[in-house]
Amino acid sequence: MDWFAGLNVLSLESRRSEEMETLIRKYGGAPQVAPSMREMKLDLTGPLAQFERDLLAGDIHAVACLTGVGTRMFLKELAARDPRHLETLQAVPFVSRGNKPAQALKTFGLSSVQVPKPSTWHEVTEHLLATLTRGQHAVILEYGEAIPGAMLRELGYAGIRVTSVPVYRCAFPQDPTPLAKAVRDVVLGGPDILLLSSGTQILHFLKYAEKLGLLEEARAGLNRLVVVSIGPACSEAAADLGLRIDLEANPHKMGILVRMAAEHAPGIIAARLGRVG
Repeated sequence: MDWFAGLNVLSLESRRSEEMETLIRKYGGAPQVAPSMREMKLDLTGPLAQFERDLLAGDIHAVACLTGVGTRMFLKELAARDPRHLETLQAVPFVSRGNKPAQALKTFGLSSVQVPKPSTWHEVTEHLLATLTRGQHAVILEYGEAIPGAMLRELGYAGIRVTSVPVYRCAFPQDPTPLAKAVRDVVLGGPDILLLSSGTQILHFLKYAEKLGLLEEARAGLNRLVVVSIGPACSEAAADLGLRIDLEANPHKMGILVRMAAEHAPGIIAARLGRVG
């Protein structure tokens, strides 16, 4: 099998950019990896103080963890304030949106219930609605973007009190030059395939395109590409931004993402060009 067969493959991966480039090359693609974001830690002094007060008062009935990064950051700072908090948390139900937050909790000696796949905010909301009663209090550790307003509304309608804790935000990379080049290349028709491993990646891509005054042209360019998503949460975020997803990795891992794209994307491109089917 020729896999990518030399096609131009764009990835917006940041934290694991070198690994992504290696994988694309392994499957015969010409990689263009443009980091799209960096994780910017927020000041947790106020939220941690409020969390401590609620924890000691027995007024936290669930903690929902949406990412491994955010969970680890929050618990590290909480334990630094008083290691005994981790013992108190043993009695608090934790809910994990997938394996990464569950693994982060384990490193602090805490267990959690993982919501069923596709492990989006919808499943987290359903779990909280099923396990909490009116008047109880859920703390939600946010991820790189603010949690969806629909999630807050659904919990609010059920009478569940919600504290949303922004642990970190995703900002543009320190050096945006590769991202700017990626936007212009998409406008000019360079890449053939786009690999997405988070919804924030495409959000930042579009925000930077707007910054360059190329938003509409970039959207048109994206419609030409074969777009491959790492999983349902990523696909949902992309769809909310008006982007069509052609393939979705299952299981939702980076290696599977690249392999699936290499196996199926060339055929999709050929079909669009009228060479098959």
